[in-house]
Amino acid sequence: MSLMRVTRVYTSHTWRRVVTIRLAMLESLPPLVWAAHLAPCLALPEVLTCASLSKALRRTLHDDVTLSHPVELAASIEELTAVLHQWPNLRHVCFKPFIRFQAPYNESIYNLHRTEAPEEELDIEARIDGLVQNALTQSARMTRLNAALAESLDTVVDQLHTLDLSGTIGVQLFPGLHRLAHVNLSGCANIRGFEHVQTLRSIDLSYCHGVTDVHWLARVAHVDLSYCHSLRDVAPLAHATSVCLNLCKLVSDVNALENVQTLSLRNCPRIHDISMLGRVHTLVLSGCKLVTDVSALTHVHTLHLSGLDVSDVSALGRCVELNLRKCLNVVDVSALGRITRLDLSGCAGVTDVAALGHVHTLNLSACSHLTDVSALLHVTHLTLSNCDALADVAALGRSMTLQSLDISNCKLLSDISALGQIPTLNISRCHGVTSLRGLSSVTHLDMSFCRHLEDLTPLTSIQVLNAYRCPRVKDLAPLRHARKVNLSCCKGVTDVGPLGRCHDVDLRFCGALQNVSPLASVHTLKLAGCQLVTDVSALSRVQHLDLSYCHSVSAVSGLGNVHSLSLRNCASIADVAGLGGCYSLNLSGCEQITDVSALGCVSILNLSDCQGVRDVSMLQRVRWLDLRFCANARGVDALRGHVRTLHLQGCATNKP
Repeated sequence: MSLMRVTRVYTSHTWRRVVTIRLAMLESLPPLVWAAHLAPCLALPEVLTCASLSKALRRTLHDDVTLSHPVELAASIEELTAVLHQWPNLRHVCFKPFIRFQAPYNESIYNLHRTEAPEEELDIEARIDGLVQNALTQSARMTRLNAALAESLDTVVDQLHTLDLSGTIGVQLFPGLHRLAHVNLSGCANIRGFEHVQTLRSIDLSYCHGVTDVHWLARVAHVDLSYCHSLRDVAPLAHATSVCLNLCKLVSDVNALENVQTLSLRNCPRIHDISMLGRVHTLVLSGCKLVTDVSALTHVHTLHLSGLDVSDVSALGRCVELNLRKCLNVVDVSALGRITRLDLSGCAGVTDVAALGHVHTLNLSACSHLTDVSALLHVTHLTLSNCDALADVAALGRSMTLQSLDISNCKLLSDISALGQIPTLNISRCHGVTSLRGLSSVTHLDMSFCRHLEDLTPLTSIQVLNAYRCPRVKDLAPLRHARKVNLSCCKGVTDVGPLGRCHDVDLRFCGALQNVSPLASVHTLKLAGCQLVTDVSALSRVQHLDLSYCHSVSAVSGLGNVHSLSLRNCASIADVAGLGGCYSLNLSGCEQITDVSALGCVSILNLSDCQGVRDVSMLQRVRWLDLRFCANARGVDALRGHVRTLHLQGCATNKP
C-alpha cells in the first residue's frame, strides 16, 4: 500500500474517531445541561442537526428538552399537526394557516398549469358574477377552515404561541383562542366572535378598518389597533399594559389611558390634550401635530416627540430617553443634561449644547448651526453627522469616555488628528479630510467616499474598516491584522496579499484586481463585478463567496465545498457539475448552463433566467428552488410535492 493511501486511511480513521469521541461527549450531557445552557445558545437549525446525529441525541432533543426558539410555520393544519407531533417540545410556534386559495403567481408554491391565451373583451357582468361566486366559495372554505382550526386547536394549543390569521376575510373566532399568547388579525375584515378573545394576552388588529367597538378588549394586556380609521372611543383599553393607536384618524381623547405602561399614538391627527399621560412609561407622540404643550409629561421614562411643534422642553429633564428629532422650534436644551439617551437630530435652532456634557448617547445630527462641541467630553456615543457649521472637533480628543463618534458629511472638517483615542469613528463623506494621521487607536473606521484619503499607515489598531469608494487607496499592508474590510469600488486595489488573515472581505467592483489567491482562508468574500478575475480555484475553503457578474470566470469546479456561492450573471460559466456540495447556490442569469443534474442535493438553488436549462426533474431534494423565467425547463411537474418552496413565474410548467 502506498504511503499516500496509508495516509488517507489513517486520516479518515482519525477523523471518524474524533467525531465519535465528540459525539459521545454530547450524548453524555444530561438533559438539564442541554435545556439550560446548550439549546438556548443554538439556532433552531443547529438543534435539528444535533438531533439527527444519533438516536440518543434525538431522544434528548425531542423528548427531554423544551425548545423556546421562535418558529414561524405557514402550512396546512395537517402539516402543523405533523410537525408538532414530531417535535412535541416546541413552545414558541407562530402558525399561519395556508389559506390563500389563489396565491399571486410570483409567490406560488404549487403553481397550477397555465396556458397563455389572447386577451378577450372584458365581460363586466360575467366578471361581477365571478367575483360574487369567488367570494361565496372563499366564505365556504373559510367556514370549513374555522371548524378545522377549532377542532385541532385543543390538541396543539400548548405548543402554539401565536395564531396568524392576518389578511383574512370573514374570520369567525372560536373558543380556546384565549389560551394562546398572541393572535394576529391584522388586515382582517368581517371579524366575528370577539367574545372568544376577551382574556387573550395579546392581539393585533391593525388595519382592521371596520373595528369601532373595543369594549371586548378591556382585559387584553397588549393591543394594537393602529390604522383603525373608524375607531373613536378607546376608554375601554384603560387597563391594558400596552396600546398602539398609530394613525387612528378619529381618536381624539386618550386621557383614559393614563395608566397604560406603553402607549403609541404616532401620527394621530386629532390628539391635542395629553395632560393625563404624565406617568406613562413609554409614550410615542411623534407626528401628532396638534400637541404643543408637553409640560405634563414630567415622569415619562421614554418619550418620542419627533416632528412636533413644541418649543418648551424644560419639564422633560427627568426622562431617561427623549426623542426630539426635527422639533424645529426647540432652542433651549439646558434642562436636558441628565437624560441618558437624547436625540436632537434636525433641531436647527439648537446651538448651545454646553449643558449636555454628561448625556450618555447624544444625537446632534443636522444641527446646522452648531459650532462648539467642546463641552461634550463625557458623552459616550456622539453623533454630529451633517453639522454644516462644525469646523473644529479637536476638543473631543481629550475625552476619556467617548467610545464612538460620527462626524460623517461635516463639510468644514479637515483635521481629525486629535481623535486617535476614540475606538469607533465615522468620517464618511468628509471630503476635507486628507490624512489619517493620529488615528493609532481607532479600531472601527468608516471612511467611505473620502476621495482624498490614501495612506492607511496610521491605522495600526484597525479591526473593521469601510473604505468604500476611496479611489486613492492602494497599499493594504496596514490592514494585515484587520478582521473585516470593505474596499468595494476602490479602483486602485491590486495586491490583496495583506488581507489573507481577514475574516470578512468585500472587494466588489475593484476593477484592477486580478489575483485573489491570497484570500484562500477568508471566511466571507465578495468579488462581484471584478472583471479581471479569472482564476478562483484557490477559494475552495471560503464559506460565503460572491462572484456575481465576474464574466471572466469560467472554471468553478473546485468550489463545491463553499457553503454559500453566488455566480449570478456570470456569462462564461457553463459547467456546474462540481457544485453539488454547496448548501446555497445562486446561478441566476447564467445562460450558458444546460445541465444541472449534479445539483440535486443543493438545499437552496436559484436558477432563474437560466434559459439554457432543459431538465430539472432530478431536483426533487432541493428545499428552495427558483425557476422563474426558465422558459425551456422540462420536468417541473415532477417537483411538485417534493420541493418545499418552488417559484415558477414565467416557467412553462406543463412540459414533460
